Amino acid sequence: MSEVKEETHVSQNANNKKDRVRTATNYLLAIVAVILFFSIVTDRIIPITDNARVKGYIVPIKPEVSGKVLDIKVQPNQLVEEGDVLAILDASDYKIAVQLAEQNLEIAGQNVGAQTADIAAAQARLTSAIVERQNTELQAKRVLAMAEKGVVSKSDADKARAALATSRASVKNAEADLEKAKQQLGKNGEDNSQIKAALLSLEQAQLNLERTVIKAPTQGGVSNFSLSEGFFASVGQPIMTFVSTDDIWIEAYFRENSLGNITVGDDVEVTLDIVPGKIIKGKVTSVDWGIDWGQNDQAGKLAQANQQTGWLRQTQMLPISIEFDREDVKGLLRVGGQADVIVYSGDNFFFNSIGKLWIRFISVLSYVR
Repeated sequence: MSEVKEETHVSQNANNKKDRVRTATNYLLAIVAVILFFSIVTDRIIPITDNARVKGYIVPIKPEVSGKVLDIKVQPNQLVEEGDVLAILDASDYKIAVQLAEQNLEIAGQNVGAQTADIAAAQARLTSAIVERQNTELQAKRVLAMAEKGVVSKSDADKARAALATSRASVKNAEADLEKAKQQLGKNGEDNSQIKAALLSLEQAQLNLERTVIKAPTQGGVSNFSLSEGFFASVGQPIMTFVSTDDIWIEAYFRENSLGNITVGDDVEVTLDIVPGKIIKGKVTSVDWGIDWGQNDQAGKLAQANQQTGWLRQTQMLPISIEFDREDVKGLLRVGGQADVIVYSGDNFFFNSIGKLWIRFISVLSYVR
């Protein structure tokens, strides 16, 4: 009898263990299902990514004139403001060029003055020729009238006609000389071609002189240069790299199925690895239309298909651009720095609250990354 009870007790224990295992398994499956469902929903409403980088414009500093470096005003990785002097080149040749251009402008003015005098002289000769022609016409008219009456000889009439033709030709020549002098002078004042050419040469010389002082194009930092005094800088050859901090944004990559609800203007929160524990607010400024996925079909060749087998294919990432408030991290940003980004694609209080807690948790984890 006791043996039967013992067997019954063992059987009950085994059944209880099976029930506990089944219950635990069910709970585990339910938890997994809830987590999976929650992950799918949050990935559409509050997508988050750690594949994000700080982006900015990288500007190679290239001298616009050649010259020996006389002075370097910055140190590597120094933060500078727009217009700050970076380096100074030897300006001796360019100062001489400015002085030469000034002399050429003065000479052009003198030439114009001389040509103005030529115009006055030509005008005087024309006036004299016109007066002479008028007198000759009067004399010829009287002589020819008397010749018709037989008072004077035909030879006197021929001489009168020749004198009249000569006076008229003199007027034509004087008019041509005046026009030639006007053409040589050109327009008056600064519109004169000689004056204008001299002014342009002076402007170019002054511009080249100003270019011997190399200045920062915007606010930013200088990097990647090994410049020393005495180095000869050539036109178009980079002497340092300038990282502009005047226009910095974040480029974040999300999976395709995370982009369905993201639109321009959505609120964003960012945590940067360089400032762990700090949350920075921003907005989505653009969602890229596409990326290069390796297809490069050429005319005359058949298209190549990328073979992807299985139910789970490789995830495609697409970028979005984000602008953010830089005041709290001014002077700390580094182009290429990593970031975590969460996008709030709607006004769902429940999911947005969870997202805010999660991004703050990640920002704290940045201390130990």
